[in-house]
Formats: sequence, C-alpha cells, structure tokens
Amino acid sequence: MSRFFHSFNGRMILAVVGIHLVLVPVLLFGIYRVIKPSLEAQFVNYVRSDALLFSNLVTPRLEHTKTGELQGLLGEFLLNGRLAFAEIATERGNIRADIELNAQQQFQEDFFFGEHDDDIYFLAVPILNPEDGSLAMLRLGYDERQIQRDITTIYQRSAYFVAIYMGLTLLVVGLFGRKLVKPLERLRDEAEQIAAGNHTGQFNSGTKITEVAALAEHLEKMRQALLSARDAALQAAGAKSEFLANMSHEIRTPMNGIIGMIGLALRTELTPQQREFLGMANSSADALLRIVNDILDFSKIEARKLELDHAPFKVRESLGDTLKLLGGHAHEKNLELMLRIDPETPDDLIGDIGRLNQVIINLVGNAIKFTQHGEIVVQVKPETVDENKVCLQIAVSDTGIGISSDKQQLIFEAFAQIDASSTRKFGGTGLGLSISSRLVELMGGHLSLESEEHKGSTFFFTAVFDRHTKSELDAPFQPLIDVKNLPVLIVDDNLINLRVFSEILNHWGMRPTTVDSGEAAIIALQNMAESGEAYALILLDAMMPIMDGFMVAQAIREDQRFEPVTIMMLSSADRPDDCERCHDLGINLYVRKPVKHSELWNAIQSALGKSAKASEASPTALAEPPRKLRILLAEDNPVNQYMAVVLLEERGHIVKVANNGQEVLDLLAMDSLFDLILMDVQMPVMDGFQATEAIRDKERLTGEHMRIIAMTAHALKGDKERCLAAGMDDYIAKPVQEQDLLAMVECWNMAGTEQANNNSLASVILAEPALDWQQALNRVRGRQQMLCKMMTLFQEQSTPLLNDMADAIQRQDADLLRLSAHTLKSSANSIGAFPFGKVAQQLETMGHEAAFIDAAASYELLQQASIRLEPAIQDYLHEFQE
Repeated sequence: MSRFFHSFNGRMILAVVGIHLVLVPVLLFGIYRVIKPSLEAQFVNYVRSDALLFSNLVTPRLEHTKTGELQGLLGEFLLNGRLAFAEIATERGNIRADIELNAQQQFQEDFFFGEHDDDIYFLAVPILNPEDGSLAMLRLGYDERQIQRDITTIYQRSAYFVAIYMGLTLLVVGLFGRKLVKPLERLRDEAEQIAAGNHTGQFNSGTKITEVAALAEHLEKMRQALLSARDAALQAAGAKSEFLANMSHEIRTPMNGIIGMIGLALRTELTPQQREFLGMANSSADALLRIVNDILDFSKIEARKLELDHAPFKVRESLGDTLKLLGGHAHEKNLELMLRIDPETPDDLIGDIGRLNQVIINLVGNAIKFTQHGEIVVQVKPETVDENKVCLQIAVSDTGIGISSDKQQLIFEAFAQIDASSTRKFGGTGLGLSISSRLVELMGGHLSLESEEHKGSTFFFTAVFDRHTKSELDAPFQPLIDVKNLPVLIVDDNLINLRVFSEILNHWGMRPTTVDSGEAAIIALQNMAESGEAYALILLDAMMPIMDGFMVAQAIREDQRFEPVTIMMLSSADRPDDCERCHDLGINLYVRKPVKHSELWNAIQSALGKSAKASEASPTALAEPPRKLRILLAEDNPVNQYMAVVLLEERGHIVKVANNGQEVLDLLAMDSLFDLILMDVQMPVMDGFQATEAIRDKERLTGEHMRIIAMTAHALKGDKERCLAAGMDDYIAKPVQEQDLLAMVECWNMAGTEQANNNSLASVILAEPALDWQQALNRVRGRQQMLCKMMTLFQEQSTPLLNDMADAIQRQDADLLRLSAHTLKSSANSIGAFPFGKVAQQLETMGHEAAFIDAAASYELLQQASIRLEPAIQDYLHEFQE
C-alpha cells in the first residue's frame, strides 16, 4: 500500500481526491448561500398569494357573522399541507378553526408582512367587513420545514453527482496515469537489466508520448556513452595491471639481486665498519621492498585482485611470532611491547594469518614509530563465538603522540600523512592504514580509531575467521611437568604485564601472585617462607626502578631463609652482559620479551629442569638435503644468477645456468639428466612460458616429466595460477629468500622426483638413512609426542596398504595402486621416512599412468625399504619412551 501511494498513479489519485475534498464543502456552502434564499423567496410569494385567496373566501362570510361556517372554512384551510395556524381576529373576538392547531404561538400584533419563528411563517391579511365596514384580520401560519427538506434533497442530489463525477475522474486519471507510467516502468526495467550487466539491451519506451520518447532517446545515448566509458576503463585497467606486473618484475628483479648479494656479503669475513655499512644497506633494501609491497598491495586491492587465503593457524603462536619480530624495534626505543589474549579466545582458526599479521605489523609499527616512551599493548578477545565462526576484536594501544580529531579520518585515506610538511619527522608512504583498513574489510571487520593528542592512540578492528576442527594428530600432548597448583611469583613494575602473565598462568592452572616492585617481591618471599611454603617459580622482570631484577635475584640467592627457587628472568632489553649476569646469579633461564604463550610454556618447563625432549624450539636452519640435485637455472639477470648459484652450490647442488628459454631447450637437448628447472618467467629471446610449453610438448611423446619451478617478480592475483596453467609445477616470487628457495627446491627431492630406474633408485635408498627423525621433528616444531603418535599410526596403516598395493599390481587396478601408494607416500614423508616415500611416489606415478611393467620390481623395493624402516621406528619409539 505504501509503495502504491508513492507511485505516480497513487499520487495522481491522492491529488484528485484531495482537490475534491476541498471543492465539495465549497460547493455545498455555495448551494446553501444561493439556493436557500431563493427557496425562501418562492415560499413567501406562494403563501402570500395563498393568503389573499383565503381572505377572498373569508370576506363574504363575515357579513353574516356565521361563526360556525367560518370555523369550518378555517378548518378546511388547515387541511392545506403547508398551513399550520389559522384564525380570524374581529372586534367581537377571535374566530378559530374547528380543529386543533399545529402552531401554539399567538400573534403579538397585527401585520401584513410575515415573520419566521419556530419553523412557522406567520402572515396577517386585513379583511374589510362588508356589513359594518369594520376591519378584521385573517391570521395564518405556514410550515417552513418543507424548505429544509427541499434543501436536503438538493444536497443529496449534489452528493450523488459529485460521487459519480469523482469516480469517473479517478477512472480517467488511473487510465491516463497507467498509460504514462507503463513506458516509464519499461525504461526502469531496461535500466535494471543494464545495471545488472546485460549491456545487449537498449532503451525503448514503446510509446508515442513526446516527452517519454525523448527521455528514452536520451537514456539510450547515455547507455552508449557508458558502454564506451566501460570499455575504456577496462582497457585502462588492463593496461594498469600489465604496467604493475611489469613494474613489479622490473623493481623486484634488481631488489632480489641487491638483497641476495648483501646477504652473501654479510656471510663473509668483514671489518666491523664494513658489516655496519652492509647492515645499513640491508635495512634500506628491506625498507624499499616494504614500500614496493605496499604499493603493489594497494594496487591489487584497487584492482580487486587480492584474495584471502583459507588455511588453519593458531592465534597465540602466530601473533606471538609477529610481535617477536617487532620486539627488537620496540626495545631499541625502551618501549614495553605486550600481547594480551583473552583466555576465552579460541586458538585454532582458519583464515589468512598472513594478512592478519600484516595489519598487526602495520599498526604496531606505527605505534612504535610515533611513541617515544611508555608501552604498546596488543589485546585480543572474542567478540562473538559460535560452533563455526569466531569474530575477534583486536586493539593496538600506545602512549605516543596521539592524533588530533581533525586528522583521524584523514589517516585512513591513501597516501595521507599526519604531518605532510617538508619538515615532517616521520616517513612512510601513507598507504599502511589504507591497506590495513581494506584488508580488515575483506576479513569481514572494520578498523576504527580512538585517540587524544599527546595522550596516545588505540586502533580497534574486528576480523571474522572459521573455527578449525582439530584432527587426532593435532591433539595437545601431555606436559612432562604437571604445573597445576604450582605457586608462582610474578615480579614486574608494569601492571599490564602483571595482568597478562597472571591470566596465562591461571589458565594453565597455576597459582600466581603478583607484585610490582623488587621490594614487594622480597616481602612476598619472606611471607611465604614464614608460612612454611615456598614458590616453585619466580618470573622476574629485569628492568625495574630502584631495585631491578638482577638485584632482586642476588638478594634471593644470598638470603638463607629462601629455599633454592627456580628464577626465570624476563627482559625487554638485549644487553650483551645480561646472559653472563644471569649465569653468575644462578638464574635458570633468560627470556626476551615479548614472550609468546608457547615460548613461556616451554621456558617454564625448561626452567623447572625437566624439559628434555619436549621442547618446541623451532629449527634455526634447514636440515641437510637427502640428495644432491642437478638443477638447471634459467635466469637472465647476472646478479640473480650469481646469488642463486651460490646459495644452491653451498648446499651441494650442481647448477647449470641458461640465460633464456632457448638456451634451456638447447641444454636439455644435450643433457636431460636434470632433477628440476628453476625457470624465470620474463626472459629475452624465449620467455619461461614458451620454454615450458616446448618442454611439455616434447614430454607428451616421451612420457617423461621434468619438474619446473617458476621464479617471477610478478606479484598480482592470478600470476601463480597462470604459471601452473602453463605447465609449471610450482611458483616462487621474487625477491627470493634463501630458506624459501631451498625449501621449494628440496621439497621436490623429498617427494621423490628423480627420474631413475629401479637399480639407481635402490642404490640411492640403500645409501640414505631409513628414517630422518630430526627433519620430521623439525616439521612438527619439536613435538616428540606428536611424532611418536604419527609413527605409531604409520605402523598400523602400512601393512594393510602394502597388501592393497600387492593386490592392485596383481589385478592391474591402477586406481587402487595410485591411492594406496599416495597414502603411504604422504605418511612416510611426514615421519621422515624419505627413502620409503620415494619408492611409494614411483608406484603412485605408475598407478596414475596405469603402467605395470616395472610395478612388481618397485613393490619389491618398497618392501625392502619397509624392512629397513621398521627397526628404525622401533628404536626411536623406545628411546623416547625411556
């Protein structure tokens, strides 16, 4: 109904009805003012002529003074429908009718002209008595209600006429409005189709109404102009994307060489001054790379080519690692950097942790930049939680310079600076907050700010993630030390630190006591000693006023009243003599802030003296590769060539260099015994895509497969997919980091990519250890219990799967062979049984290609690998259980 009254027809009808509602009272009032006097005048004329007639009838009878006859005559007069009163006034008295009068009011005086009173019109007519010449008066009273009835009848007839007229008017207006609105609705529908993306239609009203037809013509011209503008915009966007891709390549390629060569130089013997200069150059290169990445990220967002990953991650571990990276910059300015995660926050989520960390790094980096003293706190808590999703609310607070109210919205705009003057103190592209805001929106949240100038700022944002359902292998292992109900003393002058550590320890079931100074710590220890108990652990902040952590530790060690207690020193500084002082004072462990949850847990376990093999310390370097590889490097940039060759040859790999795609084909024609190709995408003569296409065309005839890893400085959405679609096996973006490159290259080796016959494969397998448990342990970040569980599961599943493979080979069931071998390969590589995984990979390939000629021999080799692997697993499980 509301929609109808907002339409053209509805408004036309409302207008017509409104006009009539105004005009009808005016019409009726006009009728009243004009018709009533006219009817009254007609009535007066009628009764006067009627009264004269009656007087003529009465006059002859006056002379005989026949009173009875006069009374009867007056009664006959009263039978007139309008006459209500009749009498004759004479000198001898009044003569009245012989019937009851309708009007009871009497005359006050004699008059000829009548008057209106009580709906009766009184009239007096003088009569001359013919006998004696005396004067008599015929008095008559006429009923005026007939006039009112006549007026009412006129009103009724007028109302009927108005109703009919209004109905006809509304009908005409509705038909006319429909005829006018229908072509407009048609134009609206056509506009909606065009807005929805159907640009094949055109505007056509289908009417001869001049104005509407002209409107359709103008809309059609606008459509044509919009199509032209769209085509131009698409062409410009394509040119922009191509320009960005080329600029990405042109900038990242020399950056790759600069960063790589600086890294190689830093690994050589240098003087302190040279190392300082190279360190400054490396910092500048990293800063330049961050600026390039900001610009590319902004361009990808603007072009709507940025997509979020969807992978499992742990909130506490990931954010802890991120703040550890930023801790050094904070500590250089003597700032306290803290992470507080609400205990109710789910830890296992699914989403793009890289982009979340990018927002955190940007906000915390800005906070460090604009804060001269005080603290920076990152707080995480769940805003909403259900079975499938969680919305995190994250706040980054600082005690910095703050932002004035007039610039709080400006800073979220691209390229905006708080201080854009030529004398500005703080640098940057001005893209960080704009990119962060857009990333937060992609994660389903919103970035906002609360700030007061000279009092600090707090950035709030929310992000929505999926809940991760953990598998059996992800189940938490039992701690080697049960810390429940352990009394712990936390000493820190920062109240937020006290709250954070207290929440964490309470969540683990410990009994923390917090004090905010060294003096208070000594008093708390004395009170505990007097009660006959002792703290099992002291978390001691190194940097406190008056009495710092080292002074407190010295006082504890020198006081005989205190039992030997485990002390863990926490410091936000990185002074070179701290570790030596900790050793001299008998401090059990020294940990640098900010401390992530897993690090604090492992530190507590280690400080209490029973960490043993349960430490989750991350590996600091890549493990030795299981086999040296023959690698063909296709790269046209000399600096990048040199860097890649040095990195790969340091690992023992053999590297051959090609300057373009044509040289790759020439080298493969002379020597095809390469394990893989590192293929740059953009090269002269023949680029990487063309070379890959030529290699794959040849392989269709030979049945072989050469592993090709794309190396490209392009960094836009779709570049990786384009490489994979061109036939490449994987993708790594420039600038290439050393560990990323080696992990990418050597993961193919672990998966068994060498093209060798069974005899050569057997020799390789027999030469390698059956179980590389150290590398497997590194993959699960040192979690011994998890690795043991994985090995036990492998033992349980290997025998049935081997039987399935034997049955598949006998029946030549390619699908069963492929699935069984794939499962065994994945499980074997997960526990570090790489020789076993290589043979399983070969059998998987045979199942995929339905090639059973050498399947039996490969299966025999797999059984030999299994026989070698079983005792290695048993030895490892036995060693851990002890």
